[in-house]
Amino acid sequence: MKMATEKEALDLLDAVGVTYRRVDHPAIWTMDDPNAPKGLPEVKNLLLKDKKSDQYYLYLVDDHRVDFKSLTDQLGLAHSRLKFASEEELESLLGVVSGMVTPLALMHDTNNQVKVLLNQSLQKMPEISAHPNVNTATILMSYGDLVKVLAKMGKVPIVIR
Repeated sequence: MKMATEKEALDLLDAVGVTYRRVDHPAIWTMDDPNAPKGLPEVKNLLLKDKKSDQYYLYLVDDHRVDFKSLTDQLGLAHSRLKFASEEELESLLGVVSGMVTPLALMHDTNNQVKVLLNQSLQKMPEISAHPNVNTATILMSYGDLVKVLAKMGKVPIVIR
């Protein structure tokens, strides 16, 4: 699969008519990266899979711990264990590598294999943040605009607790 690009992420935002602001910064590979700019909304982006290899993109506020038991219950995955997708799966499904996972890369899920999970706490944030398929910039937009972008990609998010 071809890798996701910044241009296609920004083109998508423009096509949807999203109002956003961009913050450029040194490359950020993890949430604890010392290069991370201060004062931006901190979110986690996780690609997960279950035993059947169903894929889930989980987007949540950084201060929330992932309760995998609660998550599997909410998804109706009885006796299933969720685990992190491999680096190869990140590349083949989303066209990104670890440290660049973003909801904007979901445009590469052309076979609609990835279910989108949004933590309900995101709705309360004045802005959410997402990388534009590169980890040297952050895009800030409203939750409502994120939902519009997902809809443009054919994604209907599942809101989780």
